[in-house]
Amino acid sequence: MEPFSYHLPADRIAQRPCSPADDAKMLIVNRSSGDISISRFAELPEFLDSGDLLVLNDTRVIPARLFGTLSGRPVEVLLIREETESVWRVLGRPMKQLRRGGEIECGEVLRGRIEADKDDDLRCSFYTIDGSSVTSAIAQVGSMPIPPYIRGGKGDLQDRADYQTIFARDDFAMGVGSVAAPTASLHFTDRLFARCDNRGIQRAFLTLHVGTASFLPVYRPGLNEPQRPGSEWFELPIPSRDAINKTKRAGGRVVAVGTTVARALESVARNPERLHGETDIFITPGFEWRMASNLVTNFHQPGTSHLLLVESLLGRRLLAEVYEAALAEGFRFLSYGDGMVVL
Repeated sequence: MEPFSYHLPADRIAQRPCSPADDAKMLIVNRSSGDISISRFAELPEFLDSGDLLVLNDTRVIPARLFGTLSGRPVEVLLIREETESVWRVLGRPMKQLRRGGEIECGEVLRGRIEADKDDDLRCSFYTIDGSSVTSAIAQVGSMPIPPYIRGGKGDLQDRADYQTIFARDDFAMGVGSVAAPTASLHFTDRLFARCDNRGIQRAFLTLHVGTASFLPVYRPGLNEPQRPGSEWFELPIPSRDAINKTKRAGGRVVAVGTTVARALESVARNPERLHGETDIFITPGFEWRMASNLVTNFHQPGTSHLLLVESLLGRRLLAEVYEAALAEGFRFLSYGDGMVVL
């Protein structure tokens, strides 16, 4: 099934987040009644009950986008995964320039040698010309991998704070982390968490390292079949699993904050003994939700797997009504935009 699509005017794509972040608009969708209302994220606790559980993704976004030159011409690469020490699988552009043996200059110290150049298997081996750590060099010259629809994908110092959740774990090495933010969680502030605490709303954390599934289209040029999102590594800690089970036994709601959390939870629901590893679960209309049928999420690009996931919760008709309402009410879209909660 082709994913739901809609016309998104360029001026509705948020280029910076709200400040404070929980001042973003929030659309509330009742799955049972089909009712739609509008509030702000600061008021989220008013729509939840004591004993409900928010589950959030504490992955850390790494400065994975590198801008440089190859033979004097500008190129860029996006670090996807470190496969061996200092050798990364990457995405790059323009592809016609990124050929085996080419050497990319990234700043004064960092260099990347192209080891493989197939479109779906591009690898770079990085080194420094002064013998310093490759990890520290990437951290210094890399920029936050904001999507191309935000200021052409060129992140700045402000994005280092804006494109990171306030609860992102700080114990990740450069080779472990996300290449896109779990954007639904960007709305959460200390003030919002305090309001949740005051109402008896619990929270738990899991980790899912966001990969290319967050931005690659489901239908790609020259391919007639929908493409499954790539696999992503996740871990559900035992205390979080226990909190989820306790909430469900008590009749509370488990609210997945973001499609990445939903993906991890539904993976565990299908194999309860497997609390970590790679997941390639593809959530589409007709999917049987077992754990995370309440969801906080942003408004997604047309034609993406995230939109299919939300459609599987709402159905095509209600999803269309939701997006039409958000457009009519002046909501800001995509990563730095407003969002909604599905109850």
